Amino acid sequence: MTATHPRHKASAVLWLAAGKSQRAAAEAAGVSPSTVRQWVTDPVFVAEVESTRVVYSQKPQDGRALVEHLAEVEARLAPQGPERLRDGSVRVPVAVPAGASPRQQERAVARAIARGLRVAREAES
Repeated sequence: MTATHPRHKASAVLWLAAGKSQRAAAEAAGVSPSTVRQWVTDPVFVAEVESTRVVYSQKPQDGRALVEHLAEVEARLAPQGPERLRDGSVRVPVAVPAGASPRQQERAVARAIARGLRVAREAES
């Protein structure tokens, strides 16, 4: 399972906010329709679609405002990496896709732990 670049998600957000179908959003984003179906089950993604819809409805002719908003959406949808805390511990976010099997969940957690260990090792050297 690979992570999707936030730019693809932002593209799908734009198409869905414009009222296009999930299939059209998937095609525009360069991902499969099942990927978009997964994204729309995520409340964060849905909130980004709604906020984009609001920006577009308020300023339909202001392309700059929409582009700036989409850049912010992309930044918010980007996965955050491990972070070193003051006490020396490492906080590692774990993203488990909706509907993931137990094995997929286990793999996602294992990859997150490996990223955290790399950060901790780099901080020690």
